[in-house]
Amino acid sequence: MNESLTSQAPQALFNCSSSRFPNSEVEREAYQQFCRCIIPPESWHTMVEMVLSKLLLFISILGNALVIYVLQRMKRNGDQMGAMKLLIQNLSVADMSVCIMYNVSEAVSIDSVYTSIPVCKLVAGLLWTTLATSSCLICCVSVERYFATVKPFDFSIDTRKTVLMVVFSWYYSLTFSIPDFYLITKVDVSFCGKGNVALCTYDFFRGTDITITLLTTLSATFLVPILFTVCVNIAVVKTLLRSQGTKLFRKFRPKTCRKRRGVVFIVLLLTAIFVVCSLPFATHLLLNALNIAIPKQVTIVAYYLMLVNSTANAFVYSFFSAEFRKNCNQLFCPRLDVLRNLFK
Repeated sequence: MNESLTSQAPQALFNCSSSRFPNSEVEREAYQQFCRCIIPPESWHTMVEMVLSKLLLFISILGNALVIYVLQRMKRNGDQMGAMKLLIQNLSVADMSVCIMYNVSEAVSIDSVYTSIPVCKLVAGLLWTTLATSSCLICCVSVERYFATVKPFDFSIDTRKTVLMVVFSWYYSLTFSIPDFYLITKVDVSFCGKGNVALCTYDFFRGTDITITLLTTLSATFLVPILFTVCVNIAVVKTLLRSQGTKLFRKFRPKTCRKRRGVVFIVLLLTAIFVVCSLPFATHLLLNALNIAIPKQVTIVAYYLMLVNSTANAFVYSFFSAEFRKNCNQLFCPRLDVLRNLFK
């Protein structure tokens, strides 16, 4: 008699078929242990997250597409620094791809009809590839400015070398994204009140070999590029400060050097945005690789900072490049005049 009452006590306390869950942390932990399921969040993605990701996607596609088209138009018009423009165009492609792949991942990675092993591997691998390519291309942009500013007479980067740098960046990033293509898979997780829910996540037993793999990938695609970019840009700034008062600098200041300094300023600004937005993301990845628990809010902030970095190109060029604004005016003003005449 006593045994039957004892066995019925937990069942009276916890109803595993209910969609109402305890409020206190202790009771929630006991509920999950008793029902052998995970209490789901109120929603997989909050309304703020959904709106923000779609807004950043729209800004990134519109802004980066504008940068690509206007820079191509400037190259056709015979503007100098074709290598830099080609690098910035490919950086825009990578940044735009980051926002696109993040939104695709957001749509198919949790409880979707498209959540399957091939889709999980493809989307996660391509997302990491585009993120890594963006950081590698920032390094390439900094290298181009380094040789143009610090060693202008010793080495020049032409279009052929630029294409090789771009191809190397994509292949390098793809190579270090192989762990994501391999380790990410579809996992069915039992959530209380929902049953089995399909998720795209890492499916492995964490051990030293896996930790080393993740740390190697993180170092190669984020930590090393960040340190390299910072060091290169420090050398560029030092050279500019040293040349500020020289006769040679004053001689060319009216046209060439003013324009060159403007390009360097844009590169420094893009680099600063990249470093500020990438450090939280790299820290989040480092903690994850070391199997340290991370609050969900930290993960959200880290990813959205990377999305903000992916929208920076258009704003930086719009505010700090007079040539870019001039070409935008030449592109849009005639079309706006036609529209005004139509509505008169």
